[in-house]
Amino acid sequence: MVERAGNGDVNQGSITAFFTVLTEGDDLQDPIADASRAILDGHIVLSREMADAGHYPAIDVEKSVSRVMPQITDDQHVLMSKAVRQILSVCRKNQDLVSIGAYKPGTDPAIDSAFTLKPKLDQYLQQSMRETVPYGMCLGMLKQLLSVE
Repeated sequence: MVERAGNGDVNQGSITAFFTVLTEGDDLQDPIADASRAILDGHIVLSREMADAGHYPAIDVEKSVSRVMPQITDDQHVLMSKAVRQILSVCRKNQDLVSIGAYKPGTDPAIDSAFTLKPKLDQYLQQSMRETVPYGMCLGMLKQLLSVE
């Protein structure tokens, strides 16, 4: 079924679909999940840990991928997306050091900047079930958050 989704031959159209793959214990190396990720144009990974922390939607941005994003957004949007991923990655990699007090602020400007932006980024990445945000407003908010001109 997954292999049939996508573009058909000339004049045949395409099949667009959302597939749900549930894995035990959030195991992304599960053979079915792994094969699906390899075939599809992208994947959205939901995090049980984020949901438990009250972060909705519980989308793990670092683990989620869109292979078509560069084709449907402008270059600035792609760069902002990359910046968000980098901020989240720096925070994840250094969370333990910061939590136990082993990191001294001022030692690494990238870490300082990432942890300064993280609360604002977390707020940006959340929305209630009934909240809607127009696409243009969403981009504007992201530009402001990242201080992009």
